[in-house]
Amino acid sequence: MVSRRQYLQHGLGLGAVACLGLAQPAMAQSFPSKPVRLVVSFAPGGVGDFLARTIQQRLQDKYGQPVIVENKPGASGTLGAELVARAAPDGHTMLVTNQLIVQAPNLFTKLSYDPIRDFAAVTDLGGAPLILAVNASKTAARTLPELVAEVKAKPNTFSYASVGVASMGHLYGAQLNDIAGTDLMHVPYNGSARVVTALVGGEVQTAFSDYATMKPHIESGRLRLLAVSKPYAPTPHLPTFAALGYPGLESYSWIGLFAPAKTPAPVVQQLAADIARIIRLPEVQAKLNDLGLESGGMPPEQFATMVQADFLRWTSIMKKAGIKPE
Repeated sequence: MVSRRQYLQHGLGLGAVACLGLAQPAMAQSFPSKPVRLVVSFAPGGVGDFLARTIQQRLQDKYGQPVIVENKPGASGTLGAELVARAAPDGHTMLVTNQLIVQAPNLFTKLSYDPIRDFAAVTDLGGAPLILAVNASKTAARTLPELVAEVKAKPNTFSYASVGVASMGHLYGAQLNDIAGTDLMHVPYNGSARVVTALVGGEVQTAFSDYATMKPHIESGRLRLLAVSKPYAPTPHLPTFAALGYPGLESYSWIGLFAPAKTPAPVVQQLAADIARIIRLPEVQAKLNDLGLESGGMPPEQFATMVQADFLRWTSIMKKAGIKPE
């Protein structure tokens, strides 16, 4: 037998669950209720800024609310991340950043946020793999195993370029050294264009860089591509590091959208779906192709899984490379 009190309590409990179920869709339907901020952790003019402004106008047209791009560069992306981590978790303030969000804990001893706990991964906007290229006149190697053999045969003579200490290119070289037992020497430069100039000019024999920056020199034959971090449409026949027996270099350079933790799931799902539709527009696809970027638009769950995997991968690589937080 069920008492009247138990019946009422049970009924009230079911009512609360029903109300919660109704509140979730309603919450998404009422979003956005005010201007939306896209906090970009890069300076104006870069790829991250371009992607933010690409979705800005189209989101504004859809939502009927102002969408404001706010550049907040500095401290390896942590300034923008700190701002968004402290924002109200309602979807009206979001972060546009790259894989630095999961590398930062290994660069700084004191962070006011946790890259996994304090953010909700929404979706990726675009990305591109890193490619290992060599100066065709500085090495006879046509495959990665051949390069490894040549480097081992000539100790302390081969160097590789990157855009700076703790950058993806630097860490990939350190990882390759660790896996292959090579002694490639790291030479940092300021910016990807400078890296490619140094490689083409013979200041270094190798470099990890993006396809779009290297493309003219690949076509001219001055640069030769040996391996790529993940399968990539512009280089369909180029093997991945993993396929060649050098695992641990599967990450790629991505730019993604994050909301503060505890942002309602329906809002996160709505944002991801709306942005995926924008990214897949033909005119947006054409712009991404021009930049050598593959389009994003992952569902939140898939993007969150990738971010978590990158966090673990980069933590391991950075520790092996001797990168110590400052």
